[in-house]
Amino acid sequence: GSSHFPRRVRRVRKLAEPTRFRIGSWNVGSLTGKLRELVDVAIRRRVNILCVQETKWKGQKAKEVEDTGFKLWYTGATPGRNGVGILIDRSLKDGVVEVRRQGDRIILIRLVVGDSVLNVISAYAPQVGLSESTKMQFWEDLDRMVSTVPTSEKLFIGGDLNGHVGATNVGFERVHGGFGYGSRSQEG
Repeated sequence: GSSHFPRRVRRVRKLAEPTRFRIGSWNVGSLTGKLRELVDVAIRRRVNILCVQETKWKGQKAKEVEDTGFKLWYTGATPGRNGVGILIDRSLKDGVVEVRRQGDRIILIRLVVGDSVLNVISAYAPQVGLSESTKMQFWEDLDRMVSTVPTSEKLFIGGDLNGHVGATNVGFERVHGGFGYGSRSQEG
């Protein structure tokens, strides 16, 4: 049974039907005037949930994308800098039961899909050149957000983590499929 879920999750569980879905992640560089284009790409690639980074929008809002059935949840502090969001299609958006934002670099959406509760995080790590304390703060914030997700629920993280993992997976076989390119950076 589903009695261990809060009432809203139980109610929403019946609304969210599809159990197969696609999740993607894209650093968009800026969302100025590109929201419809973003939806078009998601539709073309059959992506149901799209994590986006560097939206460069200010505010902590949710926005329906006109005439598409998609909805974007986002967070950003300074116009023209950072910002992350999660775009969800019409088949899954009504399953959203919680949204949490951490500054302008991390957003988590919790949603019910079929018999599962998913937690999707979109994250944008500080780039090379920013202070070590800024980078450490980001990783601590992300770790804290991840640690709030119950082990009984699924977790997906999509993001631009500003690290290069390189082509080889020696020593990292369990977490690196060996399909990278170039060489590993310090952040990778």
